[in-house]
Amino acid sequence: MQFNFMKYALLIEKARSSFWFLPGAMVLASILLAILTVCIDAFFMTSLDPSIPIIHKMDIEAIRSLLAMIAGAMITVTSIAFSITIVALTLASSQFGPRLLRNFMMDIGTQFVLGAFISNFLFCILVFCAISFQAPYAFKPGVTVIIAVTMTCFNVGVLIYFIHHVAKSIQADIVIDDVYCELQNGIEKLFPTTQHANKVERPLNSSDEGFRTRSNQKNVLSTCSGYVQTVDIESLLMLAKDNDVLIECHFKPGDFVVKDSVIAIIHSDTLIDDNVIKKIAALIVLGACRTPVQDPEFAIHQLVEIALRALSPGINDPYSAITCIDKLNATLCVLTTRTFPEKLHFDQVGMLRVICKVPTFKYIAKAAFDQIRQQANNNVFVTLRLLISLQELITFSDSDEQKEFVINQTNMIKEQQSKQVLAEDDLKEINDKVSAILTAANNNLL
Repeated sequence: MQFNFMKYALLIEKARSSFWFLPGAMVLASILLAILTVCIDAFFMTSLDPSIPIIHKMDIEAIRSLLAMIAGAMITVTSIAFSITIVALTLASSQFGPRLLRNFMMDIGTQFVLGAFISNFLFCILVFCAISFQAPYAFKPGVTVIIAVTMTCFNVGVLIYFIHHVAKSIQADIVIDDVYCELQNGIEKLFPTTQHANKVERPLNSSDEGFRTRSNQKNVLSTCSGYVQTVDIESLLMLAKDNDVLIECHFKPGDFVVKDSVIAIIHSDTLIDDNVIKKIAALIVLGACRTPVQDPEFAIHQLVEIALRALSPGINDPYSAITCIDKLNATLCVLTTRTFPEKLHFDQVGMLRVICKVPTFKYIAKAAFDQIRQQANNNVFVTLRLLISLQELITFSDSDEQKEFVINQTNMIKEQQSKQVLAEDDLKEINDKVSAILTAANNNLL
């Protein structure tokens, strides 16, 4: 069941980040709606006394002209909407980075607008063809024309919404907040709170070293090069239990794997079936790009990329970089209260079955701060913001790992700034912040 969930999670991710899924569903709905309304007009409305003369008293040629005009207008508006979308994607790619295009493509508003225009066009075309039928299939359109006119009026409002939505979506603060919201959703799924964490207590008599010294070992090789997208732990645990083996994974989601690399090792006291190797390889899904399904660093790298581009001499937008720092710091503060995935996984009887490579707080925090700290070396304004973030983070830090990260980052900033030629007041402000952070950290360590 878990394997199916992981497989469907990747399919859902691909569908959400494409321009064809939602518009395609809306087009299919418009086809069904056209068939339904034509059937209503052809088989039910003919036996009634219509009380809408504006429709039933119209000439059939006038209705054809109306439908043709609507269809032509809709395909024109659709082409304009696609052009605006491409321009927005081009601007986003140049300003925020090509990897942010995925976020724009995932935008439900844009997908809905494109689907609404195409659906209206296709509905009018189908109805136009239907009213051209000769006897005995000829009918007087009524409901079909009402639906077509209603869809057109609705799409006028959709066009206004689309222009407003595109203008809003390319603003830097909105883009950063969208990435941050996706990051928060990923944290909620991958890092449960302490009270919701389901831990399996490790038995006192278990030993992972004992499992690794089993008589037979078999390497599981990757079938292609790519990024690890998902690792189905539950299915690996079940497979290891059924075959009485220990599976040791060498990569975690987000890592890049070269073809024929050892992605896992099987430890067993008996001969290992080749089918088990194939099943393990299938449960570690590789792809051409990283996905946020099990990779918490995915959205963090997106925020870091925006910050690095904002700090580049070509863009020189320190305020966007500061916004990214604030969002990253908020994320790290949340992670201090979360439970990280377990490296060791046991079955129901307490037998160690799966050993995984898992992310740590230090690993994620370094990915969030290191590159920005290095790039902001010559920017006092951004450096001070990093120190303010670290000062806030130390108040949330509970573990030695978290406090050690704050201390190391603070010392590196101090070392970097000591080599810069700074105004006396700027240097004093930086040193005061560094002293305050180190004092708070040392007090927490006591």
